[in-house]
This record gives sequence, structure tokens and C-alpha cells, in this order.
Amino acid sequence: MTEKRIMIVENERTVADELKRLLTKMGYAVTGIAASGEEAVRSVHASRPDLVLMDIRIDGPLDGIETAEHLYAEFNVPVSYLTAHGDVRTLERAKATMPFGYILKPLEERSLQGVIELAIHRHRMEVLMGEMDGWHARALNRLTDAVIAAGARGGVTFMNKAAEALTGWTLDGFFGMPLATILDTGSEGPLPRKGNSAHETSVLDRPGTLRTKEGDSVSVMYTRADRLGKDGELDRVLIVFKKA
Repeated sequence: MTEKRIMIVENERTVADELKRLLTKMGYAVTGIAASGEEAVRSVHASRPDLVLMDIRIDGPLDGIETAEHLYAEFNVPVSYLTAHGDVRTLERAKATMPFGYILKPLEERSLQGVIELAIHRHRMEVLMGEMDGWHARALNRLTDAVIAAGARGGVTFMNKAAEALTGWTLDGFFGMPLATILDTGSEGPLPRKGNSAHETSVLDRPGTLRTKEGDSVSVMYTRADRLGKDGELDRVLIVFKKA
């Protein structure tokens, strides 16, 4: 497995050194440590890490939030924020940049690794969907029927606007969560068994039960399309559903 590359942007050297120690211990490659936004931009341009861990409050003309916006827009590099601050205005600004997670100080190894793995996975899935299904996603968002896509292990990778309205979840809030937690398809199961073709529609117009974010149960009719690889293993699942 390719070593995951992480860059640190932190102006407190003791915090940066401790973070580097933890990351190295967990098996990540640290591509560099930057103390300012300008230094971070130069370093990311040179090293192209898989993830940047960014202190929200760094020194220099660019703060952490402005730097994160630039890195994602210019290099498509995801950023998770390091913060010890509960300032509402700062957190609202950070939220608007759609970060790939928050890491609270003081650092805790288990939660640190969880945020990192989810951030890298989420970004890779977004890149994959952007490359393969950019126009599909735009088309699906225009449908009045609800549409949810999930990967081979059942983690949700896409929800159109109709699905967000019906479930109460947003894609950002439910990304990577198990499809089975919101859609009960009974004995059919949310994921298909191994097949033998590259594309195969498994289920048409079956009854199911949707569980909303608020905990309500909604009767739905759903159609499931399974995308299988050349070896017959599941690659992706697409569920289209509406109220029964």
C-alpha cells in the first residue's frame, strides 16, 4: 500500500514536532512543516501531499482558513483543521470552506488517525466521482426521485438533492456512512452478491423502509442498479427511490 503523505501547517513548533512524531508513529510520511500560509503554498506546490493538517490561526498575512481555501482551489489538496479554539465566528468561517475534518488540541492519537483516514478516503472518492461521474452527478441532481450511491463496502458516496430532502441528511454529513443505516430493504439486503457481468440491474420496484435523520420510518419503492467489475466483484451500487 502506498504511504500516505501529510503536511503540517502549525506555527507552534512544539505542537508541530509532536504532531510529526505521532504521524510517523502511525505510518504516515510527513512531507514538511510550514509555519505560515505562504510557506504552506510553496511546500504543497512542491510535494503535493494527500492531506494538509492546518492550524486555523497561523502567522502571516494569510490565516489558516484563507490558506486552506487557496490550497483546495489551486491544488485540490484536502485540509483538516487543527484548533483549540471554540470561537463561533472562526468556526463558521472554517465551516464555509467545507473542511475535511477538525482535529482538536491537545492531540489524541486515536481521534487523529480517524480524522485523517476519513479525510483522505472522502477526498479520493470525490476525485473518483468527479473524474468518472461529473456530468452524471449534475444530471442526477435534477431528478425528482431520490438517488443514493454507495461503494463496494456500503459507504454512501453520493446523494442527490431529492435524497437529501427525503432523508434529512446532507451528503457532506452522511458521506462514508453505511447505506444500510438509512435504507432497510428487508431480506434483499442493500448490497448485491457477486455477479458475472460488468453492469447489471438487480432489483426493480421493490418495497423498502427509509429511516430519516430524525428517526422517522418512511415507506418507499426502490430500484437498485449494481455496477460490477470485470471479475464480477461489486464496484458500486445506485439506489433510486420515492415515497410509496
